[in-house]
Amino acid sequence: MWKLGRVEVNSVVSYIGVRGGYLGDFSYSTHAEFYPAYCGLDINPNEYNGTTRERFIKILSESDSRNQSKILSGVLQKYPLNKFEDKLQEGFITPIDYKSKERLHGEITQWITQLKGEIIDQGNLKHDIEFVNEVLLQADILIANHSYSSAVDRVHTALHGYMKELCDEQNITFEDQYVKIQDMWGKFKMEHPSFNIDIKKHQRPINKTVNAIGKFLENMSDIRNKHVFSHPNDDIIEEYEANFIINLSRALLYYIDSKTNEYRTNN
Repeated sequence: MWKLGRVEVNSVVSYIGVRGGYLGDFSYSTHAEFYPAYCGLDINPNEYNGTTRERFIKILSESDSRNQSKILSGVLQKYPLNKFEDKLQEGFITPIDYKSKERLHGEITQWITQLKGEIIDQGNLKHDIEFVNEVLLQADILIANHSYSSAVDRVHTALHGYMKELCDEQNITFEDQYVKIQDMWGKFKMEHPSFNIDIKKHQRPINKTVNAIGKFLENMSDIRNKHVFSHPNDDIIEEYEANFIINLSRALLYYIDSKTNEYRTNN
């Protein structure tokens, strides 16, 4: 399973900040309190030599993937982004410094999800759509700080927004202003040039699978409307099922992204 390397660990240290060789506002005592209080871990940094920064680097580097994710979650809990917003307002950091903190906060949030090893992640989308990237980041934040069920709505929105952008790009139009995601997919797969039907024998089962995606999207919309936190609902989807829905959605998103990018590259 993937672990944080030296570059990622140093990025976490940069996010917290270093003063005089020491990590953020940690004293030796508050650093010792950090792991049980914020991470739920029985780690004693006093068993390590060096400054708080050196001890933190050693502990984070040597931890396994799951404990690394817990430590990163603890870091974001102790040092939320609004803490640096306050420092910006008070003049303790510059706008450039804050932008760096904002970027690192997003990266750390994504690393937490990757370290848990439970979400499909194939890197950045080839179609760089700002709205979609922002919504996917929101989903990662919800997963890291709350639950999978809280993120289903965001992943649904990202997939819907992504297909809408590609439909606009290819002048695929609809009569209604608001189009259900399954209806958008139905027209998208028929009219987008990257999805021209291949009649080769080995492709037929794939075509049947692609055609079945519409039913999944219809069910996902039903879950989003009736079984997650996007609306007042009493019957919330279980975490394992929410994780399953999110992974299916991400797999579909990456499939569409790769398929359409191949057409864009060759034409």
